[in-house]
Amino acid sequence: MTSTSGTAVLLIDPYNNFIHSEVKHMQKLIQAARAAHIPIFYCLHQQYKPGNYDGWNRVTLYHIGMKEGRVIEEGSWGAQIYKGIEPDLANDDVVVSKHWNASSFQNTDLDYLLHQRDITKLVCAGMTSNQCLECTARYGKELGYDVTLLSNATAGFTIEQKDAAVNLIWPLLVERVMTVEEWADSIGAPKQ
Repeated sequence: MTSTSGTAVLLIDPYNNFIHSEVKHMQKLIQAARAAHIPIFYCLHQQYKPGNYDGWNRVTLYHIGMKEGRVIEEGSWGAQIYKGIEPDLANDDVVVSKHWNASSFQNTDLDYLLHQRDITKLVCAGMTSNQCLECTARYGKELGYDVTLLSNATAGFTIEQKDAAVNLIWPLLVERVMTVEEWADSIGAPKQ
């Protein structure tokens, strides 16, 4: 059984706009983490509102897509956390300051909050496989964290994007690529 000491789950951008109605793997992840008393850090993207990115000198295609698609627009249904996987602050879940770019570490308090809790191992899931999730895992790896990515608790905007991330990039990037069930078994979580 793998020790859970120093472990945290990072759940990235679990917004309605990004999540399919089938969230059973994320729900299993949350249940396993809570049963093992592993803190869950909700890493949320800055919500779009008119005026975002105006006057920026380095707007990327990523930002243009957010603006033109009004993705996770502030106040909209799409910008709400998917029902049933919301943070539970009474259960020691942590909501991290919102990120503007792809990594949940860049320009946020995530690294600081993890250090305050002596976290050294990250278990990452969320959206999207080839963008915010991958960038967060990569940044965490560069900061010295031991990183596990969960292959069935994520999606891309296309199946090809998800498959490329999970099968080609992730194995080169992090210590482990596992399913939620494999990870839950490795920590001795009760069967769901």
